[in-house]
Amino acid sequence: MRKTALSLASTIGPTDMHTPTSLTTLIANHLEPDHADRVLAALKPLDGQLITTRLLDKLPGGRVEWRLTRDMGYTKVANRAYKHHRAEGIELMLARSEGSVPLDVAWVERENPHQFAGRRERNALRAQAMANKEALAKLAAVMNELEDLQKRVAAAKVTFAAYTGDNTPYRVVRYELERACGLRD
Repeated sequence: MRKTALSLASTIGPTDMHTPTSLTTLIANHLEPDHADRVLAALKPLDGQLITTRLLDKLPGGRVEWRLTRDMGYTKVANRAYKHHRAEGIELMLARSEGSVPLDVAWVERENPHQFAGRRERNALRAQAMANKEALAKLAAVMNELEDLQKRVAAAKVTFAAYTGDNTPYRVVRYELERACGLRD
């Protein structure tokens, strides 16, 4: 006996329900670390000094962890994680010059907004989202509903394919039927 889409959908139950707690955990796991702020704190005592490779010794992990590059009209510092495209990777523009110019820590912070002001703003929005338990509950309910609908659509597609398969008379109008029910543009 062939199962219909409705009977298939009823056998597919939600296994992992979203809750305000699970969404809070998901959001908290995506808070951006403050690695750049620690680098900036290490650079502050060097404010006004010429940018040379010696500043790498002052950064967390020193020369083993950090590289100073001068190319394309910029001087940048990047850690090993940045080179390997990991989440904790940092690259900071230190100057718009390839020459040895004085380090301006305020300029570094201002010219790297994605690492400083932008990250702080994104983390503040994440904290705001985690604090709103009512909105988290509503969002969890909508996400659970969406997952349920996706499972039901997947089951209906299986049934639709059975009715419009190669061994059926509907195969000759399959694309038109798919367009009629929104499966095809």
